[in-house]
Amino acid sequence: MTNGHSIGIDRRLDIEWLDAVAGQVATGASESEIRSFLFRLLGGVVGGGNRRGTACHKTVGVLSRTWVNVAPASRSLRDRGAKLLPTLDAEQRVALHWAMLTAAYPFFRDVATNTGRLLALQGNLALAQLTRRMRESWGDRSTMTRAVQRVVRSMVQWSILLDSDTPGIYEWTTKAIVVRPPVGMLLLEALLLQAEERSLPVEQAMRHPSFFPFQIELQLHHLRSSNIFVIHRQGLDVDIVSLAKPSSLL
Repeated sequence: MTNGHSIGIDRRLDIEWLDAVAGQVATGASESEIRSFLFRLLGGVVGGGNRRGTACHKTVGVLSRTWVNVAPASRSLRDRGAKLLPTLDAEQRVALHWAMLTAAYPFFRDVATNTGRLLALQGNLALAQLTRRMRESWGDRSTMTRAVQRVVRSMVQWSILLDSDTPGIYEWTTKAIVVRPPVGMLLLEALLLQAEERSLPVEQAMRHPSFFPFQIELQLHHLRSSNIFVIHRQGLDVDIVSLAKPSSLL
């Protein structure tokens, strides 16, 4: 399934850069204005300037795909996230960026999912083990090791993972980020946009391993009252959640 996807996200993304690009979207800046802003922001921090193929140009591209040039199916998600942005504290913004990255990059979703599974299994994360798991589903690509490492280093920069005393081993922060319903629903929507089945049992979705940093405070009544989701009962006691208006572009 994933062999048809490009990795796309192979840059470390600082949380300050994600906040900055989201803030530009929230103010209604144009695409060209945002790109110029990002090149100024990263100038002197990431090498290469606006020359095509440089580290800076690639980083601007990843930030833009996350918040600016989003897929048509994700535009409503992006617009609602940008509207929420001014009301969110730093932790809620981390969850919002997580939703946008999940919607933009299947690779990010799969790194997060495998990270969550490994942390649940053994309490820490070995980069080599994570890379092996990603190769199993994405193939042995030349950029795989670097891409996995940079997503993990982003999570460290966001204080989601912690460096350990052993190189290549990362610890799990003990405090989960409590995510309130508005952002929690964006996280769930992003997951369903990327889910192969386009629907999941509610309990399974709330405990999805890709959500490992978060404690999502969503109740069934939040989902039922939203026009984004449809809830239906399967069997005697399993509630299934899906998106209300699946797009033909998905």
